[in-house]
Amino acid sequence: MYDVTLTNLAADAHSAAESFGRIARPGLTEPEVKTLLESFCEIDPVENAVTAPEIWIKVRNERYRICLGQKKLMLYDTAHRELPGLVFTLEGIMAELNGSAQAARDESVHQHELTSAAATAQLSPRHSVGPAGRSRLIALGAAACILLGALGYLQLGPREARFPATFRALKSEESAALQPALTGVYLTGNRPGQHGIAFLTAGEFKLIELTALTAPRVVRASGRLGRVGSQLVLATDQPGGLVEITGHGTLIYCGEVYRRVP
Repeated sequence: MYDVTLTNLAADAHSAAESFGRIARPGLTEPEVKTLLESFCEIDPVENAVTAPEIWIKVRNERYRICLGQKKLMLYDTAHRELPGLVFTLEGIMAELNGSAQAARDESVHQHELTSAAATAQLSPRHSVGPAGRSRLIALGAAACILLGALGYLQLGPREARFPATFRALKSEESAALQPALTGVYLTGNRPGQHGIAFLTAGEFKLIELTALTAPRVVRASGRLGRVGSQLVLATDQPGGLVEITGHGTLIYCGEVYRRVP
């Protein structure tokens, strides 16, 4: 039996919305799980990009997270969070969930060990690593740590909102009045590599990048409505800075034109 939790998905996984929250469906059979995943694959790409729905599945002592990208299923093993998600067909994911894929891998390893046992016995003893080799390994390890630390700082270091000197924030009443007209999804296109902006609530939005095989990349961001001169803009905490709001369902950000999805 499979204990399933749906995040931002309807109970039948036919539609996605943040209002659905988390829905628990414990004790499902394998055919029922397969039906859910089939429905999940058909979620609209824009809905998927905006709401980031997920299916969590607990089976045996294992727990998996399943996401969607361009109608491709991606499986994450929560016991190994450092590993990236793997793209599977529906049949491949079911094989991972029911254990048959792991059983086939174990059998392959066992057969390899049996056939290589005689050859291994004839191999010459391995040479130990000398002092020079150990020093080189230590140096390489230190360099790797330095690089990882630098990358971590660049990725996780604090960011400040980009408010230029000419920016004048709107009063809260004017900002609240404009927000309903701005709320929605804006895209540069619907092909892999193209971008989107999803306005949510006042001061909160998402930046989206569509990909070919994996789930759309989504960055949660914050901003503040205001004007630079007479131009209505959203000042953001992202490297791109200002989002120009030109009207008629069109935005300009980082030199790209985003048009509102009907």
